[in-house]
Amino acid sequence: MNLHEYQAKQFLKKYGIPVPTGYLANDMKETETVLDEHFPDGKAVLKAQIHSGGRGKAGGVLISQNREDALEKARSLFGKTLVTKQTGPKGKVVRKIYLETPSSVEKEMYLSLLIDTNTAKHTFIACKDGGTSIEELAESHPEAILKCAIEPSTGLTETDIEEIATHLDVDENELRPILEGLYEMFLKEDCTLIEINPLAVSNEKLIALDGKVTLDSDALFRHKENIELQDLEEEDPLELEASEFGMNYVSLDGEIGCICNGAGLGMSTMDTIFHYGGKPANFMDTGGTITVEKAYRAFKVVSESENVKGVIVNIFGGIARTDLIAEGLVKAIRELNYQRPVVVRMEGNRADVAMETLKESHIPFILAENCSDAVQKMMKELNK
Repeated sequence: MNLHEYQAKQFLKKYGIPVPTGYLANDMKETETVLDEHFPDGKAVLKAQIHSGGRGKAGGVLISQNREDALEKARSLFGKTLVTKQTGPKGKVVRKIYLETPSSVEKEMYLSLLIDTNTAKHTFIACKDGGTSIEELAESHPEAILKCAIEPSTGLTETDIEEIATHLDVDENELRPILEGLYEMFLKEDCTLIEINPLAVSNEKLIALDGKVTLDSDALFRHKENIELQDLEEEDPLELEASEFGMNYVSLDGEIGCICNGAGLGMSTMDTIFHYGGKPANFMDTGGTITVEKAYRAFKVVSESENVKGVIVNIFGGIARTDLIAEGLVKAIRELNYQRPVVVRMEGNRADVAMETLKESHIPFILAENCSDAVQKMMKELNK
């Protein structure tokens, strides 16, 4: 679960990491109140709150010089669609802004903590050159990036702190509480990512000028107080609809919709699509248990993506009953009046019954024997 910057900074502050003083505004009236109460001279940093990095380059971070300037800049931000590398071409609409005390910056660095899937360890990523071009720097000068893996049996050690401080060329004693706070926060709050970019030197002190935090959605049952932090307006409505039925949905940028049961089968299906020259438009994992209604919802969500030109249903029934999936597909296609090609491959639990259901529906399903056959038949349909 992604958090806004203002929420991320609340967590950082809670764990002893210095952040600038800031205040949230949800509309122009609240902006005026914040300015009157906290920024009497009108000098502030106005930051659009969307779930994306690269806001500065997209015009989402502005600095005001007086009250009228601040109000004018706030008006320009509210309702604006910011397009960044992370939002995609559609961008995201600004509904909240965060007004922050300006900081004099002497040096900008990059610091993050995540789980490195290659080593299965918590890993600090550090670079003494932070800011908006960190991605480009990582590509052009990978040697500038330090990866410091933390040994689980020992946790964060003095050796780790010394290594990171040396790489960033900052005082070890000043960096220590920040690293310790990040590590404690990562573990206690079940984070999957904490990113500070930039971690700045301001008035000879370290301060987190920006913050990004992602919480593990699967661990929210341990942190029920964090559930309310989710901003539903920032989430993909199709992902939300799928999650209501216990399914996992991911939007992509291709033209073929994918419905599978199990992440492994889904990944192999998408790999096969790429192999034959196609691109998946999305991926729906229905999970092990299935009902007619769940199968109906899965097809509805996948087919509603505007890029989808056809849907592949690739199911291996172990726990899942393929006959129920077949009933759900028939119901969905009839009620939605879906006219584009649907290729179905089903094996396993009650597959013989499922195939009879599809055939007797008189809907022009394209039946396939295996994953490769399904993809090839879909590509043939799309290339007609």
